[in-house]
Amino acid sequence: MLIPLIATIVGILCGEYLNGPIYGFIPVVTALCTYILLLRKIHIPVIALKLNRFHSIWIFLLFLGLGLFSSWYHSVDSYNNKFIHGIEGGTGEVTDVNSYASQDRIKVKVSNLVDNTGKITTCRNFKVILNTNGFSTKKGDVLLFKCKFSPIVDNQNYRDRGYAARMQRMGYHYTSIVDPDNLKIKRFNGSLFSKSSLWRDRIERALEKSSLERSTVDFLIAFLLGDKSFIHSDIKEAFSNSGVAHVLALSGMHVAIIMGILLVLLFPLSLLGWYVPRYWVAVVGIWLYAFFTGLAPSTVRACIMATFVVLSMTVQRKRNAGNALLAACLVILLMDPSAVYDVGLQLSFLSVASILLFVSQLNPINRHLHPRLHLITSSILVSLVATLSTWVLVSYYFKRIPILFLPANLLILPLLPAYMSVALAYTVLLIIGYDVDALSWILNHGYELFIMIIDNLSCHGNYTLDFRATLPMVLLWIIGVLVLGYALNRQKKFIAIVVSVLMFVGSIVITPFLTSPQKDTILFQKKYREISMMLYQGESETRSCFPRNSISRLKRRNSEILSIDCSNITDSLSNSLLREKNIYRYGNYIVNGNQRKRYLLLSSGFEKMNLKDIPGIENFDKIILHSSFKKKKEQLLIKEAKELGLKTLHSLRMDGPLEIEM
Repeated sequence: MLIPLIATIVGILCGEYLNGPIYGFIPVVTALCTYILLLRKIHIPVIALKLNRFHSIWIFLLFLGLGLFSSWYHSVDSYNNKFIHGIEGGTGEVTDVNSYASQDRIKVKVSNLVDNTGKITTCRNFKVILNTNGFSTKKGDVLLFKCKFSPIVDNQNYRDRGYAARMQRMGYHYTSIVDPDNLKIKRFNGSLFSKSSLWRDRIERALEKSSLERSTVDFLIAFLLGDKSFIHSDIKEAFSNSGVAHVLALSGMHVAIIMGILLVLLFPLSLLGWYVPRYWVAVVGIWLYAFFTGLAPSTVRACIMATFVVLSMTVQRKRNAGNALLAACLVILLMDPSAVYDVGLQLSFLSVASILLFVSQLNPINRHLHPRLHLITSSILVSLVATLSTWVLVSYYFKRIPILFLPANLLILPLLPAYMSVALAYTVLLIIGYDVDALSWILNHGYELFIMIIDNLSCHGNYTLDFRATLPMVLLWIIGVLVLGYALNRQKKFIAIVVSVLMFVGSIVITPFLTSPQKDTILFQKKYREISMMLYQGESETRSCFPRNSISRLKRRNSEILSIDCSNITDSLSNSLLREKNIYRYGNYIVNGNQRKRYLLLSSGFEKMNLKDIPGIENFDKIILHSSFKKKKEQLLIKEAKELGLKTLHSLRMDGPLEIEM
């Protein structure tokens, strides 16, 4: 299954540049012609299909064509800007709903668009994001909406770029802010997805009304249902810095734990000789769990993988989990080609593949002689192998590496199966009307134990390494991991081990040459309610806010920023802002600051004053007008700056966020 999967991925990636059915038709026809030639030469279909040494060529071409076909079929409808600007509304089906503190984000697959002339355009594959507040809808509902679309762009208030590109890869090019009055549910969908969302909401409401503490409820909603919107940002940050953020993300780990719990409960079936039915009942159980938790894409992917593993056990004498994993990924990508860019799928596939390749080979303990010790060493190896294989992806996407991942996972992961067993039992009893105090007590104290472990690990500081891996480094490292895993499972290991070591060394050696050093900068954000900045030092970032209704100063290396958000400029300010450029008075001392750049940030509290009221205004390297100014006052300040000959004025409202080098 490795060749079909690689060919499909290559076809999907090439499909971005070769968009059209003809490009998929050519390799498919070539593959079939190659197979017919092999068949005519050998005259035995089975040998031509499987055993001939050239069979991998036509198989690769066949799945390359399927990848191109899938990429073309799922490609997004393209429209010119004039057409998009003329759109007044449309109809579409809700594919996902996410609730945030500020607004709700509704993903919609549009079926019809209506322009300002009343013309209706039918869409085959056109997806948009609608941002609204106070409108209740479910996955599967068909909406009527009235809005204007705008392209999805990167947020200029942050240095990080790539959000727009990521959304475009997922098929979303446009977004809109929609008033709830301009949204209407045309048809309530009774599909499987809609019913699944209703069950998920029902479970959330039951947990919120339970006797659990509020913090435990928020944790369980994230842990069991995958909804992290209730979790406080500090808790998310603590889990992330400790390397156990996957606990809050509904993923393959949760599905694996639940399947393990079900297999333990179904152990009596093995005593009756029903080995295979036992696994299939567990598969049904994890699919039911996926249904009751909203059929999240990550959960569905994990269920597909588990189903293929059990299927391989059923049809083969020897279990081949590796082929099952590859087959599951192949099915997922053919159904949704954009999943190839999904970080969740990449992390889950690489971690599971690494566990299958390394854990059994590296475990020195005999499973039959010392089963408990084997279980302990396996738990350590699973955490270590999964983290060492995926750290480059984590670094590439999140620009940080948690240092405490091993002790945190060793302490928390063994507790999760027991905690999840109690949580599932409590939730089921809660739905049927029983709130068991004993189980509630266990869940509350279990959550407190998790928080205590994380706090104790991180009490001495933030143990994360700020580093962003380059794409060539990621590719070389992943290839090296897979080649090394392949070598450990084969008798002839020397060449493969040498290749993998070269890959590892190459990924580290090329990094300094491909990574351009990030300059330390300050980014003044375009915010209306707060005077905020982002401080960037390499890959690390810190958000800082100036206090309102006051005068404040910030010094960073060779830069000095003065924020004025009030009208009472005192003598002390006048003393610190002398008219002679680069001269500063600190107490009774005068210091020459030839190397220091000075920036003046004026906000709405300065409304009653003028630029000429600031002593030494001409000595600032940049004068920045905050977005909180009223437009009329802002225009007056811009006019005054021109009259004073100040060419260094920057308006955050008109010119956008400003980034300066420290």
